[in-house]
Amino acid sequence: MKEKSDFEKRAAEKQVSLLTEALTSAVDAKGHWLNASGKLYPKLYPKGFSVSPFNALILALDSDAKGCKSNLFTQFSEAKARGESVREHEKGVPFLYYNWNKYVNRNNPDDVITKEAYAELSDQDKQQYKGVKNREIRVLFNIDQTLLPMANETAYTTVLKKDGTVEDRGYGDKEDKQLHGRVNGFLQKMKDNLVNVRQDGTGVAHYDTEKDVIYLPRQRDFEHYNDYVQEMMRQLVSATGHQQRLAREGMVMKNGKAPSEDAVKKEKLITELASGVKMLELGLPARLSKDSLGMVDYWTRELKEDPCLIDAIESEVNGALKVLKKAELGEKVEYATNQHQRETAQMQGQLPNHYFVADEIKQHPNEEQRTVVIVRDDANKTADVVLPQGASLEVNNEIKGMNKQRFTNALQKEGYDNVRFYNPDGALGFRPDDSYFADKKITVSRLRNWSIEDLSSLDATEAVIHSRDIGFDNVQLVKDDKERWALYIKPEGKEGFAVYPDKGDLNHFFTTLKQSMDNIERVREELAQKYYAMAEAKPDLKVDIFGGNEQEVDLNRIQRVAVFRAKSGECLCAATIDGKKLQPRSVSPSQWQRLWVAPDRDSYKQSLAASLFADVLQKDNNVEQSTQEKQEEATEVKQAETATVEKHDEQKEMAQQEDKPSDQKEQASEQREEKKEEKAVKVAISPLVQQYLDLKKKHPDAILLFRCGDFYETYKDDAVKASKILGITLTKSNGRKDDEGKPLAMAGFPYHALDTYLPKLIRAGERVAICDQLEVPKQTTSSKRGITEMVSPGKEAGRPMAQENQETEQHTSLRR
Repeated sequence: MKEKSDFEKRAAEKQVSLLTEALTSAVDAKGHWLNASGKLYPKLYPKGFSVSPFNALILALDSDAKGCKSNLFTQFSEAKARGESVREHEKGVPFLYYNWNKYVNRNNPDDVITKEAYAELSDQDKQQYKGVKNREIRVLFNIDQTLLPMANETAYTTVLKKDGTVEDRGYGDKEDKQLHGRVNGFLQKMKDNLVNVRQDGTGVAHYDTEKDVIYLPRQRDFEHYNDYVQEMMRQLVSATGHQQRLAREGMVMKNGKAPSEDAVKKEKLITELASGVKMLELGLPARLSKDSLGMVDYWTRELKEDPCLIDAIESEVNGALKVLKKAELGEKVEYATNQHQRETAQMQGQLPNHYFVADEIKQHPNEEQRTVVIVRDDANKTADVVLPQGASLEVNNEIKGMNKQRFTNALQKEGYDNVRFYNPDGALGFRPDDSYFADKKITVSRLRNWSIEDLSSLDATEAVIHSRDIGFDNVQLVKDDKERWALYIKPEGKEGFAVYPDKGDLNHFFTTLKQSMDNIERVREELAQKYYAMAEAKPDLKVDIFGGNEQEVDLNRIQRVAVFRAKSGECLCAATIDGKKLQPRSVSPSQWQRLWVAPDRDSYKQSLAASLFADVLQKDNNVEQSTQEKQEEATEVKQAETATVEKHDEQKEMAQQEDKPSDQKEQASEQREEKKEEKAVKVAISPLVQQYLDLKKKHPDAILLFRCGDFYETYKDDAVKASKILGITLTKSNGRKDDEGKPLAMAGFPYHALDTYLPKLIRAGERVAICDQLEVPKQTTSSKRGITEMVSPGKEAGRPMAQENQETEQHTSLRR
C-alpha cells in the first residue's frame, strides 16, 4: 500500500477519532450513534451535490459532534467568495475527493493508459479498462461554522426547512406516511433485483448464505419502526457479500483466508456502518444492535491500533452500498455464475471454429451405394440432408435413387417440417462448426421405397463438448513477484499460461473459498473457461509469472539449484554458480507456491536462482567487463603509437616525391591512398581479433571456440550461430572491430562449462575447433594461441587433434 503523507495520516486520525467517539457514546445512549436529530443525507452547499457513502458517514459524524443543525458543507474558499467566510478558530473535517486520470487494463496491471487515450477507445475496448483513483483530501466546513446564519439569515432558515433536523423540517404524519411508502418501495426493489426477502416466524432476523435468502420478522414484532428498517438494512448489507454476487471483497476473505473470529467482528462493523448510512439517507437515526454493543471495545481498539483499518472500512462501506444502489435503480445484480457464462460465451464467439464433424460427414455420402448423411434437429423440427452431389436448387437435378422430393416426404412423415439439401463441399457445401451439432442426431442413411433406412450413426458428443469448452489439467491462483494474484491455466494437451483476473472474479473466488468450499471447484472451472477463451481471443493478456532471464545473465553459469524447506520452516534456495556452492538464500511464499505449479520446474528453479543470486552473477559480469576494457584500452594505446609512426613515415615519403615528375606523383598518390585503406582496416582490428581471423581461415567450416581468459568466446557469424544453439547472450563490442570495421559480434561462456556446451554444438550438427592459449598472456600484447582440438558430429569429444598445424605440437589436449 502506498505510504501516506503526514496530511493523509492526520486526516485518517480525524476519521478514526470521530468514529470511535460515536461508537463509544452509543453504549450510554441506548445504542444511538448517528444522526440522533434526524438530519438528511450530507450535501455540498449551495449546489446540493451528494457525496459518497463513506464521506457522508464522516461528515454526519462531524456534524453530530459539533451540534450542527444540518449536514450541509462547503469549502473555505467558496464560503469566502460568497461573503460567508468560515468563522475564526473553526476546525474542518477531511473529505476524500477522487479523480480518474489513468486507466488500467482489468486483466493486465502493467497496461496503464491516460484519460485522453481512454476517451479514444471504442465502447467495447473501454470495458477492458477501469479508472485508477487519484485521491485528494480536502477540508470542508459545516454551514453552521460559517457566517451564513448572520450574513443571510433568510437563506439559512430556508435550507434548514429543507435539509435540517426533524424539528426544523416540520416532520409530521404526512412525512411519516411518505417514509413508509419509500421503505416499502425500496424493499420491493431489493426483492426484484438483489435477494429474496421472506418473513420469519422465529422473530430473529438473519441472512442464510447457503440459500441466499433474508429472513426478516414481521414489522409489528419490532418495538419501533426505525428498528425494523435498520434491521432490514443490516441484512441487505450482509447479502452484498454472498459468494455468488460479485459485490465487494469483504474483509473476512482477504487473501482467500477462512474467516476468523476477528474477521467476523470486523465484517459486523461494516454491516452497522453501511446500514447506518442507509438510515441517514432516509433521515432516520441509527442504532447499534445488542450484539454490536458488545463489540464496541474491540472495534475502537482495532481502529486505533490498525492504521489501515479505516481505509478498508471506506472500501467496504462504499462497495456494499454501491450494490444496493444498483438494485434500487432497477439494475439486476447478476449472479457470478451467470455472468461468467455470458462473458465466456461472448469470448468464445471470437475463437476459431472447429469443423471436425463436418469433415467427417463429407466422407460418407456415396453415389454408388446411394447413401446420404441426415442431421436431424428434433427441437426445431428441421433436417439437413447431405447428398453426394445434386443439391442444386433445380428440381430436375437428381441422382438415381436420391430423389429430393422422396427424401422430403419421408422426413416430413417423421415430423420434420423443414428439410434442406446440401453437397459435401462447393457453393452449397455443408460446413457448420462443431457446436452446431449439439443435441442433433447424425445418421448415414438411404432411401428404401418411400421411407428412410438409417444404416449407422455418427456420435458428435465429444466434438460438441470440445467445440467450446476445454478440459484443464491445472487451474491455480498464484501470486507473482509483485504480490499480484494471477490465474494459472493448464489446458489439456496445451502449454499453460497465466492471466491477471479482474478484481470481481478474485472476490468471487475468495468469497466462495470462505463461504462454500463445496463450490470452489466449480468456480475454478468457470474462471478457467472464461479466461482461456479471453486469452485465446487476445493472446497479449498472457503473462509469464515463472520469471524470464531479466537479469541478462548467462543461466548456464548456474550448474545446480536446490529449493527446500528448512527445519525452521523457512524456504531456502541453494545454488552452485561457476563451480562454487553458495550460501542458501530465502525464498518468498509466492515463489515457493509457483515452484509447485511451474510447468518446467527445473527451468523455474534456474530462473529463481538467477533472481535471488543476481548480485553474484552481475558482479562476475562486471569483473569480466573490466578485464576486457583494460585489454581494449591497451590495444588502443598500441594502435595510436603505430598510427603516429606511420603518419611520420607518410609525411617523409611525400616530401621525397615532391621533386618527381607529375605522372609519377599521381601514381605515388594512388599508392598512398591504397595503403591508407589497407592500414585503416588493419588498425581497427586488435591483435586478438586478428588471431581469430587467421585461425578461422584455416577452419572456415567449424565454429571456433576461442579461449580468452576464463572464457571461451565466439565471434562474428560463429557468435550468432552459437548464441542460438546454446541460448547464450549475443553482444556487440564497440571497442573491438571486425575485419569489415563493424562492432565485433561476441558470445561466450565460462571455460569450465565446456563439457556442458560442447555436446550441444555437436548434437546440433556443428563441427567445432577449440583454440587455447599456448603461453601466459602478457598485459598489453595478445598471447599465442592455437587449435588444440577438433570435434565433429559423431566423433568422440575429448580426443586431441593429431598435429593439425605446427602451433599444436607442444600442447596437449584441453579435454580430459
